[in-house]
Amino acid sequence: EERAEKTKEFIKSLKFSVPLSKIRAVNPVPLSKIRAVSGAAGRAPCPQCGKKRLFYCYDCLKVTHPETHPPPLHLPLQVHVVLHPGEHRSKSTSLAASTISPDLHISTYPDVPEGLDVTSTLVLYPSAHSTPLDEVENLHEYRNVVFVDSTWQQSKGIARDERVTKYRHVRIAAQTSLFWRFQNNDPSYLATVEAIYYFLREYISQVARQSGKEAPYYHGEVDDLIYYYINQYILIQESYNAKGSSPAEVGPGEGEVPTVDGGDVST
Repeated sequence: EERAEKTKEFIKSLKFSVPLSKIRAVNPVPLSKIRAVSGAAGRAPCPQCGKKRLFYCYDCLKVTHPETHPPPLHLPLQVHVVLHPGEHRSKSTSLAASTISPDLHISTYPDVPEGLDVTSTLVLYPSAHSTPLDEVENLHEYRNVVFVDSTWQQSKGIARDERVTKYRHVRIAAQTSLFWRFQNNDPSYLATVEAIYYFLREYISQVARQSGKEAPYYHGEVDDLIYYYINQYILIQESYNAKGSSPAEVGPGEGEVPTVDGGDVST
């Protein structure tokens, strides 16, 4: 009950550019029926590949309902996501966010972002030598941040890649995931889009604090990034309540990002 109330309050506090009611009107069909019926109401052809998708095409990263899509969101730094090739694109939470912000870039491993300045790039990964974000001085000088979108076990291999280990590793304050699958891991293991969102919130707050501004430091600047995630969360909870099944049975998504504690990734 307490967790549910906190979740409701969190969702109410979000400042979306487009009301959730608008995207909900596109497809009022229950999630279970959306998955069971091919070509369910609300699906529209991808403008690039022609496949019918709900809201956006996870293959082409094109929007299928531009009338409900948030305006382009510019982030305070460039976000680079390295997607594990074993992840199902349809379940990746970061792909939806990339359709909202032109500053969120997707690479599929073994490809990694190229040409990033080592001195101005961070990696969110809780390795043994990672630094709490609030202890990083002159945070405003950093221009890039890298995330790994995969399961925790899969992420270790990518994190050991010398093309990733050369960047400074950081971790953020502990957050409790809203992730509907109730993962077997600690609840502070966040869905990738949650990790991006909370990193950016903390980054914005710390930059403001370091510049001498007064609290509150965050004013909803990157809330739109989790627009599709929150809509999907609501859909899944409705399906869960209607069917009496567990969230694990109806929840999509596989990537998970531990953000506070972790082992040494250099071994």
